[in-house]
Amino acid sequence: MTRDVAHESGQGLSEDAERIHRDDWLVVAAAKIGDLTSPFYEEERHRDVWNEASAVGLQLTLWLGTALAAAMLWIGGAAALPYGLALVVLVNLVAGFTLLYASRLGVQVDETTSFSSRRMIPYYGLLLLLVAGAIRALVLGGAGASMAYGVGVGASVGFAAAVWGAVRSRRQHAAV
Repeated sequence: MTRDVAHESGQGLSEDAERIHRDDWLVVAAAKIGDLTSPFYEEERHRDVWNEASAVGLQLTLWLGTALAAAMLWIGGAAALPYGLALVVLVNLVAGFTLLYASRLGVQVDETTSFSSRRMIPYYGLLLLLVAGAIRALVLGGAGASMAYGVGVGASVGFAAAVWGAVRSRRQHAAV
């Protein structure tokens, strides 16, 4: 049975999920962008492999995009700052859209108990390298210490919010 037939017949979907799937502009746009009505998705193994490949591709994009932006800032300095920032924004928009799409279909990725926060430590280190490169580029580029300080404070607040969110999610899930 194809995805469309399953969705049209409502099999496996609650009434709310069916309405969301049909009416949500983001879900409809994403289905068109992802060509989710393709006959390719009719075969279950194809879907499973493609889902895994897409997850690996997203993670690789996050890692390599962040690493490239950090390298741009450390190598290119202030001149590379707009390009590094543009790359970071692009990578985060893609990741954010992915999370938003999953959320609109009722999947909260932070609900899992099998998530190991230890695997995030190297990524946080990479983010720290990126922020340090941005601060260095700002200071050496003559943007002033106040702007570099603002980047440092903003990054610290963002990191604290991420840690708080992870702790809160774990506590909520443990309470259930």
